[in-house]
Amino acid sequence: MEVIEAIRGRRAVRDYANEPLSRETAQALIQAATWAPTARDQQAWGFVVARDRAKLRIWSEEAKAHMLRVMGGDLAQVGFRAMVESRDFNIFYNAPALMVICATSPDPMAREDCCLAAENLMLAARDIGLGSCWIGFAEAWLNLPEGRAELGLPDSWTPVAPIIVGRPAADWPPAPVRRTPESIWIG
Repeated sequence: MEVIEAIRGRRAVRDYANEPLSRETAQALIQAATWAPTARDQQAWGFVVARDRAKLRIWSEEAKAHMLRVMGGDLAQVGFRAMVESRDFNIFYNAPALMVICATSPDPMAREDCCLAAENLMLAARDIGLGSCWIGFAEAWLNLPEGRAELGLPDSWTPVAPIIVGRPAADWPPAPVRRTPESIWIG
C-alpha cells in the first residue's frame, strides 16, 4: 500500500472482529510508531499494550464513571451523556487491544512526539488491514492514579495516546467528505 493510500484509507474503526491481536503484530506497530519524528531525537515515548478484553471492559466502566463525575452536564451539551451512561457502550468498542503511547519525559515536546508516533502506528495498522481509533474518552481516567496503576506505569510516564487496534468487523467505513481547509499563503 502506498503512503497516500494508507492516509486516505485510515478510518476511526469502532466495530471489531473477535480476533486477538498477536504480540508480534503489536510489536511491529510499536516499531513503526518509533520511526516518527521526535524533538531533539529524544524518543521520549513508552508503550503499554493491553490485550485482556475483560480488563478493557472494566476500564471502560471506570473511565465512563469518571467522565460522568467530572463533566456532568457538559456531556449533555455535547450530546454524549446518554452514550456514556449506557451499560452497553464500551469506550474501547470491544477491540482486542488497547495500545497506550506514553510520554516518558516531562519535556513538553514529548507529548507532541507521542502524537506523531500515534499517527505512524495508526497508518501502519491500516497498511496491514487493521483498524484503529484514538480513544479520547479514556485519557482523563488513564491519567488518574488508579488508571496509571492499572497500566503499571512508572511515575515518569504520562499517558498521551490511547489507541484501540484490531481487525474491523465489517467493511471499511466510507471516507468522510473533506472540507477545503482555510489557508494563508505568504509569497
